[in-house]
Amino acid sequence: MATIERKLSMGMLAAALAGTVTLVGCGNDNGEGRASAPPPAASAGSASAGAGTQAPAAPYEIKFLKSQDISKPYDYTKDAVLQAIEKKLNVKIIPEMVDLQQYKTKLNLKMAGGDIPDVVVKIDFADDFQKYAQQGAFTDLTSLLNEKDTPNIMREVPPEVFEKTKVNGKIYGLPFQGGPGAGYRWNLAMRKDYLDSTGSAIPKTLDDYYNLLKKIKAAKPEVIPLGGYTAQIGQSKYANNSFDHIFGAFGVTPGYFMEKNGEFSSYDTDPKTREALLLLQKMYAEGLIDKEFPTIKEEQLRAKLYSGKLFSWMGWWSTANDYDTQIEANELKKSGKLAADGSLPNQVEQPFKYLALTGSLLGTDGKAVAPAGAPFAQMTAISAKTKDPKRALAILENSLTPENQMLTVWGIENEDYNIVDNKLKMVTDIVDPKTQVDKNGHYRGVQSYLVSPGLKGWPRYLESVPLRNAQALDIAINNKYQITDASNYLDSPTKIEKLTELNTMRDSVFTQIIMGGDIKKFDEFAEKWRAQGGAQILKELGASFQKKAGK
Repeated sequence: MATIERKLSMGMLAAALAGTVTLVGCGNDNGEGRASAPPPAASAGSASAGAGTQAPAAPYEIKFLKSQDISKPYDYTKDAVLQAIEKKLNVKIIPEMVDLQQYKTKLNLKMAGGDIPDVVVKIDFADDFQKYAQQGAFTDLTSLLNEKDTPNIMREVPPEVFEKTKVNGKIYGLPFQGGPGAGYRWNLAMRKDYLDSTGSAIPKTLDDYYNLLKKIKAAKPEVIPLGGYTAQIGQSKYANNSFDHIFGAFGVTPGYFMEKNGEFSSYDTDPKTREALLLLQKMYAEGLIDKEFPTIKEEQLRAKLYSGKLFSWMGWWSTANDYDTQIEANELKKSGKLAADGSLPNQVEQPFKYLALTGSLLGTDGKAVAPAGAPFAQMTAISAKTKDPKRALAILENSLTPENQMLTVWGIENEDYNIVDNKLKMVTDIVDPKTQVDKNGHYRGVQSYLVSPGLKGWPRYLESVPLRNAQALDIAINNKYQITDASNYLDSPTKIEKLTELNTMRDSVFTQIIMGGDIKKFDEFAEKWRAQGGAQILKELGASFQKKAGK
């Protein structure tokens, strides 16, 4: 998980802009992702080019609040990537360095003091953005966003996502996301060698999977067909996704809320959840689910799968490579072929040897759901004091052309990255780790000066990660049955106050039912859930939904 998630946190930032604006943003100090981009062109781009044969205008000056690891050397006047961006977009960026840990504090001080930059980047939606939007700090963009004037923004941000960003029924900013974008990140992982030894194929439906588990149990009595754990009781997701594939085939995902025609309900109390629990209860009774799942911790689960005692489980995408390598090491140890030091070379660029990965299992109706995370957490906004908000928006629009995204995300072709066999390959040794400069004495702030409001993810991202990670991530993020929690971005004081208590009650009851408890416990839980705060949560979510829609 660390490779991609680290890049995600370092890349969702700052500015590749043009115009008569002051900009504040945030960026990575030296950027670690590098990929293919067209070489910088001499033209200024649509936001700053002159009309007809008119000579290009002078570069526009942009002040920029940049988050930076100030313990590392950096001089923006010697940043080769920044210079390429400035030339390509005909801008002059003047960064103000802020320590990584102080960016939010610094930005809030500026906002509170009325020193509001014309464009604000990386402002948290949940608190600061909504607060300042209601205070009138940002430009209303509702009438300015359309397919004709802002096609790049509209390509990146679906209309239904813009609906979630509304404050009092209006759009005041652009959501942004880095890396591969938001979405589902889990796979159903299985031992490929166990599949092969029983002559089985990767299952596509829940029925196929259930029958496969029974087949595995019969052929390998010492192997647990399905493993899971619920160590983190009371969290927002039941069983840490251990049974997502089972619930999902019934069209439900515990822990999430749904909305229809402005009315809200919870999957926790849905009748289909009851049906899923009955199947899980049956599977548990038949010995298809690990008997220790209610008490086992994640590290204990890993020990079982490393040693070959587990056939299938729900796994976070980035863990698959390590699991496959550990399984291989264990198999070599059994045969006496493991190296004396017990180590294996990094297998991440090799195809999976022991694991088979797949997405959602389909239910009897041919459908499924997979619980995706919230599509965005931060926003880009234009100040209400901006002299020309249309020009400012055009700057953001221009920064999102495919060509400009490649430059701002990945840097300069044949320097920061190469295209090999039509695939992106990062250059990882271009800068000295001590001095942070390349052989010409230039810093290279890849992913430091970009605005990435789109939710589709950075271009060619999967090409920038090793083979196994790319395969696992590709399966997860391209799961076409993803849904998001309808309560995202809505206000509910009761949800904040009561949800942990309700989740704890849910987890306890669901676990009891899976282990053989009377299914009537579900009906009792559903009534208690509503009486102990659930009904009020649904009411508040509905009211917040209507308010955001301006009704």
